Amino acid sequence: MLNKPGGPGGRFAFVDAGEAARQLGVDRITLEQWVKDGRLKARRGVGRESFFRTSDVQALYSELHPEAALAEAVDADERESAGEVSTAPVRKKQDPQMRVYLRLQADAKWYDVSQEDIQTWAKQLAPDGYERNKRNVEHAISKLQYLASLLEEAQQRQADL
Repeated sequence: MLNKPGGPGGRFAFVDAGEAARQLGVDRITLEQWVKDGRLKARRGVGRESFFRTSDVQALYSELHPEAALAEAVDADERESAGEVSTAPVRKKQDPQMRVYLRLQADAKWYDVSQEDIQTWAKQLAPDGYERNKRNVEHAISKLQYLASLLEEAQQRQADL
């Protein structure tokens, strides 16, 4: 999360357009388009320079990257599933129903990723990432197939009632 904006109560209440773009990981043209689309409200400063509330930038970042905290929890879960011993402090386990719900919400974000995006990603992937990413994809597929089978069973039980 290289571009993640600082936490609440940061040093500055406002950031300029360049800093907002950097924090969001986009170019200025995209930032300007988001202002036009109403996704981010620009505040006018002296001259033509735009400023943005730090809290607005953070909120948009969270909207764009909802899986940030979830990815960390999923990564820990996958390490645990693989039998790896964690050196991190033991955290209270999240309710299984909530974990599955959150994971599905994050996975639902695939609708905005085109096949062209995926092809570009694959072309730019470093060779040392091929096997690791393939394992991650296969693991996700098997979990989703299992989840789909459970949902089908539940639908069948409901239909039998």
